[in-house]
Amino acid sequence: MGTRHDRRLLTTSTLVAIGALALAGCGEAPQDRETKATSDYPTSIPLDEDFDPNATFRWAYTAFATGWDPIDSTNGADINFWAPVYDRLLEENPEGNILPMLATAYTPADDLKSLTLTLREGLTFSDGEPFNAEAVKFNLDRAIAPPSNVALELPMITSVEVIDEYTVKINVDGGLGSLPMALTARGGIMVSPKAVSSDIIDTKPVGIGPYLATDIVPGDNVTFIKSEDYWEPDAQRVSKMEYRLIADDQARYNALVAGEIDGTQINPDQIVAAEKAGIEVTVKPSVNFLFIALNTELAPFDDPEVRTALSMAIDRQAIADGVYDGHCTPSTQMFQPGSIAYDDSIGDGSDVYPYDPEAAKKILEDAGVDNTESFINIAPNVTIYTKIAEIVQDQWDAIGLTSEVKPAPPAQVVQEFGLDMTADVATAIYPGVNDPNSIINQLIAPSSLMNPGHAEWTELLDLAAEASSSLDDDKRQAGYQAFAEQWMTETTNMIPICHVHLATGFADNVSNVAQPMSGASNLRGVAVSSES
Repeated sequence: MGTRHDRRLLTTSTLVAIGALALAGCGEAPQDRETKATSDYPTSIPLDEDFDPNATFRWAYTAFATGWDPIDSTNGADINFWAPVYDRLLEENPEGNILPMLATAYTPADDLKSLTLTLREGLTFSDGEPFNAEAVKFNLDRAIAPPSNVALELPMITSVEVIDEYTVKINVDGGLGSLPMALTARGGIMVSPKAVSSDIIDTKPVGIGPYLATDIVPGDNVTFIKSEDYWEPDAQRVSKMEYRLIADDQARYNALVAGEIDGTQINPDQIVAAEKAGIEVTVKPSVNFLFIALNTELAPFDDPEVRTALSMAIDRQAIADGVYDGHCTPSTQMFQPGSIAYDDSIGDGSDVYPYDPEAAKKILEDAGVDNTESFINIAPNVTIYTKIAEIVQDQWDAIGLTSEVKPAPPAQVVQEFGLDMTADVATAIYPGVNDPNSIINQLIAPSSLMNPGHAEWTELLDLAAEASSSLDDDKRQAGYQAFAEQWMTETTNMIPICHVHLATGFADNVSNVAQPMSGASNLRGVAVSSES
């Protein structure tokens, strides 16, 4: 069972034809409702030059920020609430390219052992403290040291040197190719050192950004107003922004259609109805993917045979079609199609991990799994993710494995599964850095919060480290192909399901927005026009 050939021998039934989704709780079969392909939708809404600079933009999201100190973040989705107040060293544009932000340039050393950043001059944090090389060193040193929760986004950094007031040298031990993208995300956020020393940062953001947070109701809503003398005025096309938490998918959709908010993430099965209601929709394949994480320290998940069975019992195509109307690409790879790390020769991986519940059931029987004991599968209390956990619950029950789905706020999912280990399994989505090595480190490294059993996949991690050591795309691609081949011969703590095509809905007077490759909607410079 340890090789690709062995797993094929286990397949005693043919793949089930999945034209309709015959699963409780999945809703109407996709062929019974009107659907369109992802490519039929725009990925952005261009700027309406007749926008109102005094307007307010109202946004709702599925999860509220876990706090305002970036190193305490347990959820990559936090960046949605942080983006207005926290610039990063570098910025990722919607196409996945890396652009200057607080750093105007980055230069790799010839030996690939360091990256030198040239910083933007004359900036201050919102508390008046200067932004300079000392502040960058302070932030990066903090981000890579315990107890930082974002250290796995920056595992390559060994030290940070101040060269002069506006030049920083970041020394690395491999992984240089992954560093620039990591600096566009949580690890690249710069906060005021003074705010950290005075503990202000725990409850109030103090950074550099186009907006300032004023009224904050933790876990519910926050209001942002324009920063004065911000270095990029084009990022400030509205006077005020109001962000709020609405975890329930239908409630968010209803609020958008009713005009209570101007934009929000919507589910693929809501796209057609949103269009008919006059909502502007953007859709795009993303780095985000649904997965099941297992605590491999616990029986029966410590058995690789059992982990194989669990993967083979998941009907990925049915989930993609029934829950996402096809706007989710089934795959056993962690990387989205088109990524530098995606292996076209492996594709969705169904030749190795086919949907075959009969074979999966036989594996569990041979392994002596007792289905009288139930385990906890914790999932975000966002409607769609709870639904997916319930679908997986049904599919695993069919092969003789009993589970209980426990919905919880996203931060609590990480706490109970990754830290407290009171949940045995987690159903989740990856919303983090658009870089293969970051995905690998955050999900399967021994210190990952999604790997509470601290399982060591040494060969996989070595291959990933080698692939990430270069800035040359051809070399990186070859390295990640070796990783992908090894990935298909192992059953880790991670069971990918499908790569989500993210959809966002906006009122018809909203413009200058784009759907990026990463999970966070790109609202920088969002504009609102006066309604006619």
